[in-house]
Amino acid sequence: MINAHQVLKELNFERLTGSAGEKKAITVITKYLKQLKVKHHLEPFAVNSFDTGTASIKVKGQTFKAHPFGLSHDHKISGEMVFLEDADIMLKNKGAYKGKIILTYTFSRKIAEQFKPGGIKACIAIGSPLRQAPSWSYRQKMYAQGYVPSVTVTYEDGLKLSALSGSKIDLVIKQSSGKRTGNNIVIDIKGKGYDDNLTLAVGHYDSVARSPGSTDNAGGIVTLLKAAEHFAKNKPQRDLRIVMFSGEELGLRGSFAYAQKHQKEVKERLGLVVNVDVAGDELGKNELIVLGTPQLQGYADGITRETGHYFRTELDIYSSDCMPFAVHQVPAVNICRVGGQASTMIHTPGDDVKHTSQRGLEPTIAAAINLLDRVLNAKIYPVNKEIDKSLREKIEKYLWGSLMEPPKLDWTPEYKK
Repeated sequence: MINAHQVLKELNFERLTGSAGEKKAITVITKYLKQLKVKHHLEPFAVNSFDTGTASIKVKGQTFKAHPFGLSHDHKISGEMVFLEDADIMLKNKGAYKGKIILTYTFSRKIAEQFKPGGIKACIAIGSPLRQAPSWSYRQKMYAQGYVPSVTVTYEDGLKLSALSGSKIDLVIKQSSGKRTGNNIVIDIKGKGYDDNLTLAVGHYDSVARSPGSTDNAGGIVTLLKAAEHFAKNKPQRDLRIVMFSGEELGLRGSFAYAQKHQKEVKERLGLVVNVDVAGDELGKNELIVLGTPQLQGYADGITRETGHYFRTELDIYSSDCMPFAVHQVPAVNICRVGGQASTMIHTPGDDVKHTSQRGLEPTIAAAINLLDRVLNAKIYPVNKEIDKSLREKIEKYLWGSLMEPPKLDWTPEYKK
């Protein structure tokens, strides 16, 4: 049997899309797939990615360490730094900060889209208290069309820098970015042929820069390996495909590539996506985020109780690899475990295996296998291929933010940007 926590330990390293870390992760994962003797292959896709870089801020004889946004190049920038505790001020006072370097505690992608129109020279984003500086990346389209150089700093350094607002600073960024190849790992477990419905179980195996991504999302990948182990031994009535995506942290690039490549099958056969993203905290809260209908929410909630693990359920969208399938009205059940020491350190070096345990992995493993088992072996496929109308505008807004362009939908758009 696969020792779930042992696999988590083996995946405890940075796994940037298109990097040597991704290749190493593929080696670890496929080692276990070969042991299980399940059919699997890689599906490559093109993506802009990067190598982890460095950054520094010099001001009044002091030097502060910073971390560059992913998909940056080398930059040397000098100018006046202005502290905006809430960067929404920049959106209200249009053009007031032309040529300035903004230091802010309220960075968002919506605000970042206004940096170039606002003439901002650079941005320094302050992280949350008691955490290392987070690792964030530009979206693909922003990288292609031009971005404003940005870095993150710790909360503590942000406090010190905020007291120096109005000072001239020197910001140096060193990072290599460009065209890379990411790989999705696709595992097919053929059913006994009861009908033609296809169910996907998915999760992403890439991480952000500097982070071993133990809960986000090596824990999800371990859950999928245990599901593969179960169904390899217990052949289901219907086809199951397990897909481990890369490029999630770069804006769902792997899952978008997969949905596009398999669009005909997605529209004609795919009935449900079970996505596992964030798992492994020794202490935490179990959640099912259902991107579908109230009926699916009730179904998933009820049968998950059979496992003996309690999951809070919610009908909502989920910022993960379920989203590219939602435009075709394919519902998803997103399984996660959050609130522990590792998951609260998500997107920092603190998301480490030392804060996880076998006990912390058991709820997501049990919930995923149980839900898949019920769906794959039901006498009548139990999930309607639909998404509640109340979620459509949320889906559209999310995809606008992720793609920075209008999403292609299987319904008349309701959101006007």
